[in-house]
Amino acid sequence: MLGWQIFVHSVRMVFGNIKQVLQITVGPALIATIIIVGVFMALGIPLEALDENAVDLPPGVTAGSAFVFVVVLLAVMFVTMFWIAVSWHRFILMEEYPTGILPTFRFDRILAYFGRFLMLGILMVIAYIPMGLVAVALGEGFAGLSIILMIAYSVFLVVCFYRLSIILPAAAIGNPISLGEAWNNTSGVSGAILLLLLVAFLFQVLVQLAFAALAIIPVLGVLLTVFFGTLILPMINVSIFTTMYGVFIEKRELS
Repeated sequence: MLGWQIFVHSVRMVFGNIKQVLQITVGPALIATIIIVGVFMALGIPLEALDENAVDLPPGVTAGSAFVFVVVLLAVMFVTMFWIAVSWHRFILMEEYPTGILPTFRFDRILAYFGRFLMLGILMVIAYIPMGLVAVALGEGFAGLSIILMIAYSVFLVVCFYRLSIILPAAAIGNPISLGEAWNNTSGVSGAILLLLLVAFLFQVLVQLAFAALAIIPVLGVLLTVFFGTLILPMINVSIFTTMYGVFIEKRELS
């Protein structure tokens, strides 16, 4: 039941530290919003560009300005996400409490976090190539088998990603570990991680169903959806990495 214990502990950390969650997330999110809106206005991109059904660029908007906006948008989103994640890891693992309206911006740790995250992403892409080749080799005649194999292999890679993901909080607190160390320290727990992923998935499904039910309440439904969808659920996912690092690297006991 280790997977269940990790999930419960991760959820408890978030709901038991709501004040710190708000201190760590709200400020960076507001700054990111202001920057994005500012760039949006500076480039003269009209609001119609946000229409998800729009195919062509709005009149007066060049491909260059649209490209700049997309680049800035992605950069701001990644910096904000990693700023929040690094701050949360450091708060839980090092008891580095946030002060004021903004958590400490540690550029070196954010950059290290980004580097590890990028490395994991590239590793997963490379690892998926053999499955893609198998699917091509099987062809349309074995489409059903290809789908089953791809789903199974995808689940396997997600478990591998989570086993290796403890390099992220390690980078956040300035105590880097190698992929080999992460893999060795999580040996024999693939089943627990699979259970963890299943529980986390079901939890998010239940939350989304609750959001759908609350949608009939005009103001409260929107506020709760924003609060849980943009703050609580992402922080629970970050907390899972934090808890895994504490358990598998620092050998902490789960209460």
